[in-house]
Amino acid sequence: MKENKKIDKTFRSWEKEFKKGFTAYIILHFLSEKDMYGYEIKAKLDEKMMLRTQFQESGIYQNLKKLNSKKFVTSEIRKSDVGPKRKYYIISKSGKELLKSFTDQFIYPVSKSIVEIIESNKNKGDSK
Repeated sequence: MKENKKIDKTFRSWEKEFKKGFTAYIILHFLSEKDMYGYEIKAKLDEKMMLRTQFQESGIYQNLKKLNSKKFVTSEIRKSDVGPKRKYYIISKSGKELLKSFTDQFIYPVSKSIVEIIESNKNKGDSK
């Protein structure tokens, strides 16, 4: 029983660090596809990431504020077909450059390494 609590606590810690470390990257990735407003970004994060806990809106807006202050995104108010006007976020040129650099220099190599590790463990019969 004690072992399960330790595993669960560590899992939650890793999950929190992952979300904290990669939320801004994922937001930039979504914005590279289209301009989005905050709640739309949250809904897409929850849908695409499929984590057992959902992303908090406050964390998303904190990331957007930081990205905006560093000029990786801009924002503008637009009319909505339904409801009030919305603040849309737009990835900037430097945001696109940051996204490409981080993807090429970190995401691709790390993803490839993780897949290789998992596949190696599968072939050894260590993974279930």
